Amino acid sequence: MIKEVTAKSLNSWVPFLILINMNPIDEFLKDKAERTQKNYRWILNQFFREIKQDPETYFDKKDRDYQTDIGKWWEQHLNEVPKTRNTKLAIVKGLMEDQEVVLPIKHWKKLRHIRKGSRTATLDRVPTETEFKRMLRHGDVKDRALFLFTMSSGMRIDEALKITPDMMDLEQDPPIIELPGSITKNGDPRITFISQEAKEYLQEWLKIRKQWLRRSIKRTGHLCTKDPDDARVFPFSYDVAWTRWIYLIKKTGLDKRDPTTNRYVLHIHCLRKYFLSQMKLQIPTVIPEALAGHEQYLDEAYRRYSRKQLGEYYKKGEPRITVLERAADLTGLQDEQNLLKDENKDLKDELRDVKLQLLEIRADLYEKKEKKR
Repeated sequence: MIKEVTAKSLNSWVPFLILINMNPIDEFLKDKAERTQKNYRWILNQFFREIKQDPETYFDKKDRDYQTDIGKWWEQHLNEVPKTRNTKLAIVKGLMEDQEVVLPIKHWKKLRHIRKGSRTATLDRVPTETEFKRMLRHGDVKDRALFLFTMSSGMRIDEALKITPDMMDLEQDPPIIELPGSITKNGDPRITFISQEAKEYLQEWLKIRKQWLRRSIKRTGHLCTKDPDDARVFPFSYDVAWTRWIYLIKKTGLDKRDPTTNRYVLHIHCLRKYFLSQMKLQIPTVIPEALAGHEQYLDEAYRRYSRKQLGEYYKKGEPRITVLERAADLTGLQDEQNLLKDENKDLKDELRDVKLQLLEIRADLYEKKEKKR
């Protein structure tokens, strides 16, 4: 007997049918951030190309020798940059587990044992204050606003590019940024602050932001993918930010590349390192680490400090992350002035004593002269 299929019964099957027909890669990436999806998809498509398999049918055969496939693929990547290679392995492992392909732990350990290094190959470094200042002086208002905003807050560049005006309170001192979990890397909401210097350049950028967006759309014409109603403070992509960073390091002669990886030694992610290294010199480590979004420090920071206290500590460390308008270091100047005053007083006293001695000598000479008469 054939059961009649009604519209209602068909609708009840739709989610199930979609789940069955969904590409395993799409299913694995569906809850991840847009940029993460883009990067993971490229790596997973590369994996299936290299093992010469179709991702839509790959997991249909339950007796497939997954270990051999992964092992052969892994051998082709042993000479890659360690961090990149390790990331690829973690992504492939995640897809396997998402498809309920559970391989023995010793299999993954074996792959790790044949790795040629595990540390980051590129020897990057944090720019000095002078270098960062030189870079920013070659930038426009947009560059200064973005890079000072990112550096002084400790945000990841991806997070900074998703900030909207409703997430900022520039009237507070220090200005506060509230990051919802939907835009952070680890999904945890947090707060951070920006410096007064960053605020000033940000306000200058906001004055011309709409004009810049309209001009950018007009310039690219029908090829433009920009949204004229984009609500983000910085309405452009990571690629645009990266291009501007490359422009600045080239203009200042700081575009040195790592000889092993050919990657720039000074890259855009060094802004977070600059923030952390400078702030830790002035305030407890847990605070800048939490403001920068390092998960292991968030709970501790929020348990120990109120928002007001976090802001007060930030203000204490703010001079360390003020770049273009840093005030002169007056440390010890008052003590030096007091010392000069004391020395001046001593000299005056000595001069007075000399004058008195001269008067006494003159008096003696006058008295002797009178006696001779």
